[in-house]
Amino acid sequence: MQKGVLIGSDRKTEWLLPWWWKYYSKYNDFPVAIADFGLSPNMLKWCQKRFQVISIKAPHGFVHARKTLSKNLAKQWQETYKGDVWQARAAWFKKPLACLQAPFDLTLWLDVDCEVCGPLKPLFDGFEKKTELAIVRESQDYNSGVLLFWKKSSFLKKWAELCKNNDKYMGDQNALTELIMSGKVRIKELDPKYNWRMIQGYNDSVVVAHWCAWGKEYLQKFGGLHELKKKTLLRKTQ
Repeated sequence: MQKGVLIGSDRKTEWLLPWWWKYYSKYNDFPVAIADFGLSPNMLKWCQKRFQVISIKAPHGFVHARKTLSKNLAKQWQETYKGDVWQARAAWFKKPLACLQAPFDLTLWLDVDCEVCGPLKPLFDGFEKKTELAIVRESQDYNSGVLLFWKKSSFLKKWAELCKNNDKYMGDQNALTELIMSGKVRIKELDPKYNWRMIQGYNDSVVVAHWCAWGKEYLQKFGGLHELKKKTLLRKTQ
């Protein structure tokens, strides 16, 4: 059985890839595949040297444009997401398409703003055949930044179908949450340390630090959790 990691990126987020790879490869050697959501030619070459590249081609108009939505819904989404939600949606809804093309029997999807801080082997080792999906639950939603799933899991096609009607959902995560809440997916809830949203604050036990929301700005300025730990250790020794 082949186990591996799947990520996805476009020009907007590709600056994160060297940073992501630096820390992932420090602790892990599972093979990595990347879904090409629209990488630049230079970054594509960089990826081809390290990852298996999967081309993701969605039909024209696959993601509903802002002008096709009600004004109230468009306003609500813009206020909910702290960033360019319209740019982000173009990549978000390609995630289930990427997962359907995963080349591994057992796949761990990681968003590229997830900083790997330790071995991921315990995740793979603890996954059961009767489970379709392992995921971290938030207060109301399930967070799709970290997903562990079997290649043949039936929920993948259902999720992709829901995402085709993306005028109903701000992102793929909302569609997946609805599917899980319907009781049609056999899930295992993961320990939050495997998808710790850094907006919740510092946590010593973090294995995967998810720099969502304002996190990407923090990464650009300060470099992430590894750099934060270095500075904290330095202060303690002075």
